[in-house]
Amino acid sequence: MKTIQGKMFVAFGLVVLLAIIPIAYSSYYNSAKVIERNATSYISDRIQGANANLQSMVEEVDNISKAIVIRDLIHQSLVSGTEAPTMEWFQEKKTVEEFLSSMIAFKNYVQQITVVGRGDVVFYTGNRRSNPQFLAFLWDDPEIRNNRKHLLFDLSGNGRIMLVRPVLSNGELIGLCLIDFDPNLFKQVYDIEPLAETIVSVIDENGNTIYDSRAERITTQLQDKELTSLLAGAVPGQWKSSKLKMGNRDYLAVQFQSVYTGWFTVVMVPLSVLLSEVNGIKNQIVTMAVVVLAAVLLISIFLSKQMTKNIKRLHSAMKLVREGHMSARPRIKNEDEIGQLSEMFVSMMEHLQELLHKVKAKEREKREAEYRALQAQIKPHFLYNTLNTIKYLARIQHAANIEEISGSLIELMRYAIDSKREMITVREELEQVEHYARIQRFKFLDRIVMNIMAEEEALNCLIPKLIVQPIVENAMNHGLGTIDREGTISIRIYCDGAHRLKLSVTDDGVGMHTELLEGLGQARGPAESEPSSGIGLSNIRERLHLAFGEPYGLSVYSQAGVFTTVEITIPQVRKEHNDAAESYSG
Repeated sequence: MKTIQGKMFVAFGLVVLLAIIPIAYSSYYNSAKVIERNATSYISDRIQGANANLQSMVEEVDNISKAIVIRDLIHQSLVSGTEAPTMEWFQEKKTVEEFLSSMIAFKNYVQQITVVGRGDVVFYTGNRRSNPQFLAFLWDDPEIRNNRKHLLFDLSGNGRIMLVRPVLSNGELIGLCLIDFDPNLFKQVYDIEPLAETIVSVIDENGNTIYDSRAERITTQLQDKELTSLLAGAVPGQWKSSKLKMGNRDYLAVQFQSVYTGWFTVVMVPLSVLLSEVNGIKNQIVTMAVVVLAAVLLISIFLSKQMTKNIKRLHSAMKLVREGHMSARPRIKNEDEIGQLSEMFVSMMEHLQELLHKVKAKEREKREAEYRALQAQIKPHFLYNTLNTIKYLARIQHAANIEEISGSLIELMRYAIDSKREMITVREELEQVEHYARIQRFKFLDRIVMNIMAEEEALNCLIPKLIVQPIVENAMNHGLGTIDREGTISIRIYCDGAHRLKLSVTDDGVGMHTELLEGLGQARGPAESEPSSGIGLSNIRERLHLAFGEPYGLSVYSQAGVFTTVEITIPQVRKEHNDAAESYSG
């Protein structure tokens, strides 16, 4: 996004999404957890209630079995040896079976009682149901001889569930009492399906499925690996819930192992069914989130458009300024941050226009000063060529002094008319000063001594050309030229700290009075105000001011009859910094 409006649109959308998504997820997650906890609590209560009912029934049946196995009638009938079909046999059988029938009267959860003895001795109520292989297994099982109840599941006998108790006489096994439970008993007891598609399974300690709400799985051996692993960690008397995957579905499973029977009861509820209402809530939340997001985005479009309207106006004004329309101004009347920014922009542009006018004025003044400096050179090209001719004639006529003067003047003229370089080194400026001194030596007959003291570090600094030589010229003509004694001109150049360069020219001539010093300090006019100098101090001061600005420039110190010192202060610009030099010169 390259526009503020687009960024605001995206930002509003992200803020809304970051606010809605955690709330929606938290609501859905917490609702799902509450439903799972409630379902687990409800199922565990129902399982424990079902197990309590089953335990009560089993205890009643066990009491019946105890009453049967201790009855003398049963003992005598099992060991009497009466053979069928005699009257005694029929009488005995009738008596025993009437007793057995009376024991299960009004016990609708008991289907049949069978008392089996050695050989073919069998007493039963109702229709006879026997499985010879299973009975043979019971007679041979040493555990059956223990005088206690045995809850057994006959997998081979269509899933018969029975309670078996041995009939003992003097410690000898003489018979078995088998009480079959009604097959519909478990469906009635474990009819605890809280939701559709819930699976309820009752599994014995050997892994046999005693009951399963899926009818096709009843009496089958447990084969589900997930259930097997779930039951492996069971603790008798404690329920446990977990999630497992069977087939392509996820289930919430609650399992409980009865302490009394040792059987496992497992209830599995499909999570998709359990959380169907929560999924409906989730869909409503998503719908509301989409509506809220759409509303927020529409509002963000409107607000961002209003907020960026003034920014676009400010941008358009800046674009016009960039194209050169310096008078372009944004029309913004708001007092907010954009309005304040607009006021700052207008103020900045007005200040910039003022600076541009000043720069143009300074540039014009600089060009005029340069023009006046060139005018002061009195047609330098013509004079340069004429001096070359004089020097050539002096050499032919062996006039060494004329040749020396002409050579020095030629160097000065060549240096002055070189327009390609505005900035030169201190070393080059001092060379021109020496050329000028050689010429003046013949005029003043060696009565003026010139001392030059320049630090080696300062010799490579760049300065505007023709700023030292004119000062030396003024010192010779005005300071020492009107006296009859010897005079001294001292030139000192040094670095003042790390950023400033000092150049001073001092003569011990006539000096200046205070009034003249004050006049020089205020002078800002053209060079013609100092007619005795080709390039006057005011010209030098103006050039320095245009090149470097404040606080750099020229200062004059003097005492009448004692001395005059002209001091120049400029920034240090090294020879290797050509770019900086160009900037100062332009």
